[in-house]
Amino acid sequence: MNYAIIRNLIGKIFVLIAFLLLLPLATAIINSEGWLNIISFIIPIVLLLGIGLLFNIKKAEDKTLLAKEGFVIVALSWILMSLFGCLPFVISGQIPNFVDAFFETTSGFTTTGASILSNVSGHMVEELAKSMQLWRSFTHWIGGMGVLVFILAIIPESDSGSAVHILRAESPGPQVGKLVSKMKVSSRILYIIYIALTLAEFLFLWLGPDKEMTAFSSLIYALGTAGTGGFGINTASMGYYGAYSQYVVAIFMFIFGVNFNMFYFLLIKNLKDIRKNEEIRWYFIIVFASVLIIFFNILSQYNSVEHAFRDALFQTTSIMSTTGYVTADMNAWPVLSKCVIMLLMLFGACAGSTAGGFKVSRIIILIKSGIAKIKKMVSPRKVFAVRMNGKALDEETISGVHGYMIVYFIIFAVCTLLVSIDGIGDIVSNITASISCISNVGPYLSGATGSLDGTFMNYSYFSKIIFSLEMIAGRLELFPMLILLTPSTWKKRSF
Repeated sequence: MNYAIIRNLIGKIFVLIAFLLLLPLATAIINSEGWLNIISFIIPIVLLLGIGLLFNIKKAEDKTLLAKEGFVIVALSWILMSLFGCLPFVISGQIPNFVDAFFETTSGFTTTGASILSNVSGHMVEELAKSMQLWRSFTHWIGGMGVLVFILAIIPESDSGSAVHILRAESPGPQVGKLVSKMKVSSRILYIIYIALTLAEFLFLWLGPDKEMTAFSSLIYALGTAGTGGFGINTASMGYYGAYSQYVVAIFMFIFGVNFNMFYFLLIKNLKDIRKNEEIRWYFIIVFASVLIIFFNILSQYNSVEHAFRDALFQTTSIMSTTGYVTADMNAWPVLSKCVIMLLMLFGACAGSTAGGFKVSRIIILIKSGIAKIKKMVSPRKVFAVRMNGKALDEETISGVHGYMIVYFIIFAVCTLLVSIDGIGDIVSNITASISCISNVGPYLSGATGSLDGTFMNYSYFSKIIFSLEMIAGRLELFPMLILLTPSTWKKRSF
């Protein structure tokens, strides 16, 4: 294990987070929120800068990065980011309990959107200071594309050797492909696209006809949509705003569920690779079919056809992109619509997007490999290749998807059992809350009320810690967390 390179890179991440905290700090100063709020940002900034610079006093002599070190850096950095990132909430007293603040911050960085804030608990998001609301949603945007992808885009080339291991560990999906020959340039392209799309949504919301959508709220919801997180600034979520804003957010939730490589191909007019991409095609089909099913299923409950369509479109894109914004009371929907919503929670969107979930590409590979297995049983002497985008997949990729599915359900089952120990939630709540956390969705189905609810306030501190670790595991595609916890990972290198 190359401890020096791990220390150096984590130090750089600390320095980056310290600089990102300057934005909510400036917001606290501009809005004259008082010394307590200002100090609550200054203290973690000083701590992160101090530790980050200390970690980089001595540079690593060996700058090569093995796969396991890439996984360790990613997993460790996300845990540490959440630990330091929750300090403003704790110090300011806005979320005084450390476990609650850690849960909220982890939910932010992992773009899950699960929250302990609700009007039922008496701790409402409307009561948070603007600086805290901004930091809470900014964590979505930071975690959406991945902080280490940003690090790769800005650090010197000499420090980014074997960077593909970091990108593979932090990027969602079964495969990671470079857009161009250099990983550093690929990272920059991804972030330029990410920033451009975020800015576009902000302008569409701010300059639109919805008077309730101010510049600040437009920024909050643009950050939340871009990271497919779902944190807002009121308990009514997007239901507080008008039809125009809901359509804009729905469209951008769909867009941020698309593999970012497709936007690059669109920019360079490489339409051939877009047309032959099966995942994006199936993503469109699943969203279109889900909207139609839900629309016709709920139509009788609405006085307006347009309103029924808007809610069907919004909730479909919200859940499949794992954003979690809400405009409708889905508790009142028929069972068929709620079953569709629950399936979309599992599916997620495209690999290489900011969305969570199992990913459409994995679903396609599982279906095709299952069909190939059945054909093989009927005709044992024939060879049936599993193809994706016109190319035959190798056995390593297929077995990797099967392995991911097994690990996914094992972790989900173990976490469900662990959070059931305290006996607070019922079986439906615990199962769907666990799915929600590992898929980074946010809302979950409450067995007691039959409604989707993003509030985790009533769970015990032990359960909140389990859910927090499950959110990080889900965001990092499981294996980095498992590798971090494996004792053999920490042995010295042997060549």
